[in-house]
Amino acid sequence: MAGGKPSFYQNIPGQLLKRQVYSRSYYSYHHPRADKYTPTQHKILSSALSNVPNHGFVKQSLVQGCRDAGYGDTTHAVFQGGVFDLIKYHLYVQRHKLALLKPAIDEQEGKNVEKRIRRYCVERLKGNQDLISKWPEALAVMGLPSNVPESVLELGKLADEIWFLVDDKDSDITWYTKRATLSAIYSSTELFMTQDKSPNFEKTFEFLDRRLTELSSLQSSASSFSNWLQFSAISGVNLVKSQLARG
Repeated sequence: MAGGKPSFYQNIPGQLLKRQVYSRSYYSYHHPRADKYTPTQHKILSSALSNVPNHGFVKQSLVQGCRDAGYGDTTHAVFQGGVFDLIKYHLYVQRHKLALLKPAIDEQEGKNVEKRIRRYCVERLKGNQDLISKWPEALAVMGLPSNVPESVLELGKLADEIWFLVDDKDSDITWYTKRATLSAIYSSTELFMTQDKSPNFEKTFEFLDRRLTELSSLQSSASSFSNWLQFSAISGVNLVKSQLARG
């Protein structure tokens, strides 16, 4: 949102405190998650994110965020990861925000797993729309060799979150294949979205639907999944470009 502030970031701690407490399957079904940020960190980082539409994912957004939160310019130094810390905060907040939507999505989509997965993917993608013009900068930072492990871990947590919220309780090999497949689908759709100029990102959601159709048509065997995932990893960028060219 050029010149403005993404509305959700105006009161992030309050929004997250309203969420229901769900256990997380990447810890266990018996251990609830804990908030990894202090109130001060929430205040600074949420203020910094509100400056991203104007400045981008750069140091200036962190500095301005400190000023807006009532702290000195040098306070940003407490975030040793710099801009990457700001990106991780956005990913963290948007992932946790999905739990707030569970009651409404369950009511609207019923027990249909495919529809609920699509809704969660759409809502998560919408969480990027106010920052979408700057999101390629974030992807570039996440793609740095030193940042890749944490970036991949966060993507895996997002996929796990979505499967958890649709009440998936599988514990066999499909636990891994479902999450890896959804991670590949979401990441390719997010990349597509950075180049999408269609009204309300209509082409992005059409692209998502095509990828989810591939997911639903997959056989459950590990070999078919492995072949599909390898293909996605190799040709993901080219696929995005070709889809855009068709648009």
